[in-house]
Amino acid sequence: MVPKRLLLQIHRWSGLAAALLILLQAGTGALLVFRTGLAELVDPAGMIRRSAAGAAPLSRVFDAARARYPGYGVDKIVFPQTGQGVYLVHLLDPRGASRYVSVDPGTADVSRAGEIWAFPAEAILQVHYRLLTGRPGLALMMLSGLALLVMAATGLSYWWPKRGRLKKSLMVDTRLPGKVVLRQVHRTLGVACAASAVFSATTGLVVAGEFILAPGPLVPFTASAEPVRGDLDMALAQARTAYPGRSIRDVRLRQADALDVFFWAPEASPHAVHRVRVDLAGARVLEVTPATRAGTLWMTLLPIHSGDMFGRLGSLVILFGALGLVTLAATGPIVWLLSRRRQ
Repeated sequence: MVPKRLLLQIHRWSGLAAALLILLQAGTGALLVFRTGLAELVDPAGMIRRSAAGAAPLSRVFDAARARYPGYGVDKIVFPQTGQGVYLVHLLDPRGASRYVSVDPGTADVSRAGEIWAFPAEAILQVHYRLLTGRPGLALMMLSGLALLVMAATGLSYWWPKRGRLKKSLMVDTRLPGKVVLRQVHRTLGVACAASAVFSATTGLVVAGEFILAPGPLVPFTASAEPVRGDLDMALAQARTAYPGRSIRDVRLRQADALDVFFWAPEASPHAVHRVRVDLAGARVLEVTPATRAGTLWMTLLPIHSGDMFGRLGSLVILFGALGLVTLAATGPIVWLLSRRRQ
């Protein structure tokens, strides 16, 4: 048996070391539960279409983004995910600088353009995923997940009550001094959130581990600024023949002569996609990779991690679990500071 004093010390110092990262991870995770709706809510001018109807060709969307930032190449174009959504275009210059442009899907007019901070929902996603960096940021996020698992294990072991004392061990006595009440709230909330924390940390670690071990750069450094060697609209039409009627998540132009089109594959999982690669010059399909043959874990685990696999109820459970972790990451250091002050 590990002495309780040692369990408390491990729990305390793991929490203090990772408090800021856990606060970031849990806070951004809570905001991402309803990411699409959040983007449209906080930035209606940039993320909600102004045109009442119409569908501009992809080539006009591409040209509108490139015209806003000459010398930048288009990395990917994220398609509207709701009826009132817009295209979100990610561009890169030869030095690796990023710019984003939102484009109205009806008129191909630019709604907003700028760095990532001009698009709050995208910034939140990149902070949650990799701290706006590459592998170093992803590695730090993985360390916060490991710290969370350590804290869940040591916290529960330290708290575990004797037979018949469960109810008393979870009580919060508001008649006691404030610092004692805060410590009891932290303890009880920690017990309540332990299962959710282990679930989120474990699934997140597996997904992050797959990305960090993947060969090649985690994110693209540059995109081709050369003129497209072919007809984008014809290439997209050819890609649609592979999965007619399917919605598109995004298209990517990381090669000047090829277009990768990613179609949603809800039959596999809420985040799964089929990939179709099209030769731009000849407008012919080069390769079709169904979601079931993608050979990736994230398509299965990411919707579990986000709660999307279980519908609205699953999303709400993840949301409340994330909010609980935010509270724990904030109250833990305060409890420690108050105890140090008393000593």
